[in-house]
Amino acid sequence: MLEQALNSLIDFSLVLFGALVAAVLFASNEIGYRIGVHRAQRRPAGEQEHIGIGTITAGMLGLLAFTLSLTINIAQNRYEVRRGLVLQEANSVQAAWLRSKLIGGERGPPVTAMIEEFAKVQLAYVSTDRSEDEAGLIARKTALEAQIWHAMQVLSREQPTNATSGLALALIEMFGAARAERFAFASQVPANMTWMLMAGSVLAIGALGYHLRASGSRHIVLTSLLLVMWAGGIVLIADLNRPRIGAIRVDPAPLKWTIDDFSAM
Repeated sequence: MLEQALNSLIDFSLVLFGALVAAVLFASNEIGYRIGVHRAQRRPAGEQEHIGIGTITAGMLGLLAFTLSLTINIAQNRYEVRRGLVLQEANSVQAAWLRSKLIGGERGPPVTAMIEEFAKVQLAYVSTDRSEDEAGLIARKTALEAQIWHAMQVLSREQPTNATSGLALALIEMFGAARAERFAFASQVPANMTWMLMAGSVLAIGALGYHLRASGSRHIVLTSLLLVMWAGGIVLIADLNRPRIGAIRVDPAPLKWTIDDFSAM
């Protein structure tokens, strides 16, 4: 239930999600500081205990920084894979389209037209910012694949030439690239890693508040900047993890260029 609510908030607004994360981190830091105040009133910490608290807090923050870096790296890799597959899909569509133009007779133009329609559906799939549109676009793409391959089967029986064989191979590559692209757009950072990062952030930032109280210097401005930057890192992961929302999205330009080339050739 909590994960579903959080995902809904991210899909609705990354700004609100970032504000929520920052508020949770500030609250965690304040709770840690208050616990430190309560403990100091009961038994003030000695110098050696201050050193121990600082060492443990530094270790927690270091581990948390590693987790944040690892999670950002995974999210960025997912994004780069999506970018690469969009280019691969555009190239495979263009190759199939060019090969279809080599087919003579009446069978070639219908296949060419269906490949052009397939490219437009793929462009819509990559470009849409509405997750609810995905199912319809996937269904349309699947139907087109079936129609194209049926036409290819008929063509292969009627014209068993090298050009026909080359077109069949190009179509298989085009279908495979589309499937890989769909998988890449559905892939995200593992949910367990995301929750571990969130839980670790709350604990480590709380420990930081406790340590600041123990050291006797709170540094409100610097602490606030740290927490805002940390919330920004988590928002960055959420942005990279959502291919259809936010500021960091895959550029569909290769598919647009391919479609533009259809009318130029």
